[in-house]
Amino acid sequence: MKYKLGDKHEEFELYRIIAIRSLEGVSVGSIGGWIESEKNLSQNGDAWVSGDAWVFGNAWVSGNARVSGDARVSGDAWVFGNARVSGNARVSGNLSIDYTPINIIGLEYSITIFKKSEQIQAGCFLKTIAEWETITSFEDQKFLDEWKDKILALAK
Repeated sequence: MKYKLGDKHEEFELYRIIAIRSLEGVSVGSIGGWIESEKNLSQNGDAWVSGDAWVFGNAWVSGNARVSGDARVSGDAWVFGNARVSGNARVSGNLSIDYTPINIIGLEYSITIFKKSEQIQAGCFLKTIAEWETITSFEDQKFLDEWKDKILALAK
């Protein structure tokens, strides 16, 4: 086991998690985010929920995934692999996220592959794989010129 359930949320059926073994970037005794039950966060791997993030419903976080900040993961969503869900992000429904960051010129462009819907989000641009393959002009043409081949390579 890597965590145990701690204090119950004042208003909702959520529990703080407490690390009972060290994880990458998490020390024993560290207070994590909120989960509804152990069905929401794998006891294996380095997956972790931190800050004021919530994971509830049938949502599942596993692998080395991290949910942080004020993010909410719910419904039947799965966050796995090396995925990062942070800030005020909302992930819900039947969505699976396996996220791969690409760092270049000091900026991070996040390429997210939505496994179930066959869509790729690059930065704030969400398109199907077919749309990415056929697109020739774009609202941010420089972005498209630099990233289209990288985006499609990640989809394969």
